[in-house]
Amino acid sequence: MMTSVIEARLYHRYRFGTHDGISLSNLQFVDDTLILGVKSWANVRYMRAVLILFEQVSGLKVNFHKKHAHGD
Repeated sequence: MMTSVIEARLYHRYRFGTHDGISLSNLQFVDDTLILGVKSWANVRYMRAVLILFEQVSGLKVNFHKKHAHGD
């Protein structure tokens, strides 16, 4: 899902470096995923849409209201 949104140029990944830098959209760890993107309302809308599709496909529930405190 995420790849399709990026390839359609709907979601803009975060770019590190200048001319020959790299672009990242996510980093996955054992039990966490870090989503990276350009700061924009369009990215927020498309990320929410991807997460809603994830809920429908997987049957899992995404908690959009969860707050993560630093140090947890």
